[in-house]
Amino acid sequence: MNSDIAVPLSLSRVRRLKVPLQGPLLVALAYLLGAEAAFYIGTLSDQIFALFWPPNVVLFCALMIVPQRDWWLYIVAAFPAHVVAELGVGMPAPQLLVAFATNCMVALLNAYAVRRFVGDPPWFGNFRKASIYIVITAGIAPAVSALGGAFVPILGGGALEDYWIFWSHWYLANALPNLTLGPVFLIWFSDGARWTRWKPSRRHIEPAVLAVALVCVCIVAVAAGRLTTTSFLPAILFLPLPLVLWAAVRFGEKGASGAILVVAVILTWATLHGRGLFPGEDPEHSVLALQLFLTGLSIPVLMLGALIDELRSAERTTRGLAASLVRAQDQERRRIARDLHDSTGQHLIAATLIASRIEKTLPAAAQPALRQLEDMLQQSIREVRTVSYLLHPPLLDEAGLGLALRHYIEGFQERSSIAVELDISPTVERLAPDRELVLFRVVQEALTNISRHSKSPTAQIRLMRERATNGDAVVLTIEDAGKGMPGVRGVRKLIDQKNAPTRGVGLASMRERLRQIGGRLEIDSVVGRTTVRAVLPIREP
Repeated sequence: MNSDIAVPLSLSRVRRLKVPLQGPLLVALAYLLGAEAAFYIGTLSDQIFALFWPPNVVLFCALMIVPQRDWWLYIVAAFPAHVVAELGVGMPAPQLLVAFATNCMVALLNAYAVRRFVGDPPWFGNFRKASIYIVITAGIAPAVSALGGAFVPILGGGALEDYWIFWSHWYLANALPNLTLGPVFLIWFSDGARWTRWKPSRRHIEPAVLAVALVCVCIVAVAAGRLTTTSFLPAILFLPLPLVLWAAVRFGEKGASGAILVVAVILTWATLHGRGLFPGEDPEHSVLALQLFLTGLSIPVLMLGALIDELRSAERTTRGLAASLVRAQDQERRRIARDLHDSTGQHLIAATLIASRIEKTLPAAAQPALRQLEDMLQQSIREVRTVSYLLHPPLLDEAGLGLALRHYIEGFQERSSIAVELDISPTVERLAPDRELVLFRVVQEALTNISRHSKSPTAQIRLMRERATNGDAVVLTIEDAGKGMPGVRGVRKLIDQKNAPTRGVGLASMRERLRQIGGRLEIDSVVGRTTVRAVLPIREP
């Protein structure tokens, strides 16, 4: 073989070998660090058996994101890390091998079953996926693997009659990390590269404060547990619950899993270091009780977080559909306006020209009818132009919002006999086309409501630029002196009124249009005055 060809081929083989090995080595390191963290959190009196075991979650998550044909590489890579970690605490070889076999079993069962029954990422975000994940990773897989894991402490000298206690410890030591660490890791992986571009901002203040508060409350709960009697134990155990629920409601599955992880780590560490919540109990039973409590707490909180995420996803979908509907409506309006102007309007103009041509050929008796026909054609032309302009004003695209509003208001005053005062601040510059269109539609809808419902003889429109703490905003205010909206306090109540569907739909349309571009709609209404205020933040280029 030509040497020039052989060298590139050998390099390609090296690359094919190098790329798959990076992942297993990284997982081996994470496995080792997870084991060291588990031993730091605490073990039972034999200093070998850890009651919170993250390495299995590390291996499980790795198997979730790599091709199934490469699973053996990650299992082989995890074995040296397991040996180093267990030999560091003095675990004999038989126990070490049985422990590793059961660790691999639970990771493989979790990965296969979640891939099979949950499907592709994202693995969380709705109630169904979260339910299946919990049944698999906190139920079936750890329960099956614990049948073998219970022999690890027995091989170390534990009594055979305590098999089911050991099984319970082993089961919960795997189920609890799957309910806390597992969701956090899998959510990160589902988000792709977004979390790698993380930058601190104001919106991160709340989760940071929540995390600090949760840590403090857990520490207080542990301290209170040592000072109070067992009758107050339920109240102490549930001290972190309000903050955990807050995290689940505000941040969905991410907040729920993160909060549970904080509570589980702190309470487990305190219990294993003799400062737990169960005074007078031996360490084995104290930890078992705590594990049962944390598992029972984790499942409903994770389900709540999944429901919150599902509701928010449904809201985003609904909002996206509403945005698509509004865009389609605007495009259809623009098309109809163009067709009316370019087709129907031109046909009517041609008809007037034809009528003028035949005027001289008609007898005198037909002249009044011809004049009437010409008047009707001219009226139709004016109406077509008006409808075309109302559907989509061409000046809005060509000259901007200010001139389009002035032209529209002139026509509105002629049609409605309502005196409209327009005040546009010189500080208001051209905005993005979609934003100018939304503000124009707000004015259009508000003036239509004034004409139909308010009985006001006047209206005032002001378009200003205001400075706020979070940046400048364009503020559009439409005010009338009509009968007002008695009994109405805000947009939401008005939309819910069954006796005012027309106004509710119009205001709902304005509100939804503004929301889609980051604005908001405010309404203040009393007898004799109604003010509609649209606030639209200015996006800096």
